[in-house]
Amino acid sequence: MIARAAGLVALSVVATFAHADAPPPPVASAPAAPDPAVEDASEANLESTADRRGLTFAASLGGGLMIGFGINDSVGRGGALSLRLGHVATRRTVITFELGFTAALHKPAMMSEIKTNTNVNLVAGALYYVNPSLWLRFAGGLGVYHGEQVTLSTGALGDVNLSGPAVLGGVGVDLARFKAVVLGLELGTSAMINSDGLLVASGVNLGLSFD
Repeated sequence: MIARAAGLVALSVVATFAHADAPPPPVASAPAAPDPAVEDASEANLESTADRRGLTFAASLGGGLMIGFGINDSVGRGGALSLRLGHVATRRTVITFELGFTAALHKPAMMSEIKTNTNVNLVAGALYYVNPSLWLRFAGGLGVYHGEQVTLSTGALGDVNLSGPAVLGGVGVDLARFKAVVLGLELGTSAMINSDGLLVASGVNLGLSFD
């Protein structure tokens, strides 16, 4: 009986040391973080799976400033309007088509009525999200300027119409999102070259986009 008990004790001791010498079980390594570059490359020909997808539409309204270099009576302040149609290309990029409108008020003479000069741009380009809320946009196309009762080259007052190639750059930030509706603040500046000189129009707008 004593011999049998001693044998059991000996087997327990051997088993304990055998488990102590066994290598610990392997620890599962954490999955590697996804590479943003790989994700962008994989989306090159796909539609985004982010909040923005498919067709987008944006409308913004605010204050505008117009400055003409070589264009008489083209400096003034007024309003700015932007209408932008887009299509999401990747999770960061939206292809855009935009109609921009800037109006500037001026007085041909001290006692005359206030007149309105207008600048309209029809451009196509892209909007790129630097991060989830901050974006940049660039576009090019055609600009058309109408000056109402401005000083002509002859010294007389009259209307003038100018057109030429235009480029546009801007920056914006998404302030708040309500499902598919985004409230944002944006700044845009366009430059149009024409036969008389260079016309620059800027606007600071508050707007809504739908995606």
